Amino acid sequence: MRAIVLSDSHNNTASCERAIASVGEKNIDMIIHLGDIARDVEYLEMLYYPIPVVSVLGNNDFLRRGDYERVIDFDNHKIFICHGHTQSVNYGLEKLETTARQKGCVAAFHGHTHQSKLEKKEDGFFILNPGSTSRPRGTKPSYAVLESENGKLSAVIVDWVL
Repeated sequence: MRAIVLSDSHNNTASCERAIASVGEKNIDMIIHLGDIARDVEYLEMLYYPIPVVSVLGNNDFLRRGDYERVIDFDNHKIFICHGHTQSVNYGLEKLETTARQKGCVAAFHGHTHQSKLEKKEDGFFILNPGSTSRPRGTKPSYAVLESENGKLSAVIVDWVL
């Protein structure tokens, strides 16, 4: 099973489409969007139907109804997803990791900082920030590809030049 993980598209759905095209729409079983902007998620839901799109709201989605944090199931792996502002990711990842582990998750995904990062722990737990598809800070635009194969979960960050 394969998912593409996007974040911080900020009204630039073309950057999301480019990321999805680079993986290949037929090779994607799920689209995960980690917030900023909810309208982008609605567009992706329409454009890529019937691929399921799971998402959370970001700090720029304050007039929307929905979840800022949630636990999703990806091929029998529980993953905590959030935009990151509610978990204070600008000040470290300890709170995020603790929250995810308390919820029985094997990974935690966030955005908000616009900087891609994949941090793997010795016990297999990992924290992923796919970066921003359209407004990176100090890095190239990026997204992540999540895979589950033979019961093992893995992720890789992919970046490109706009």
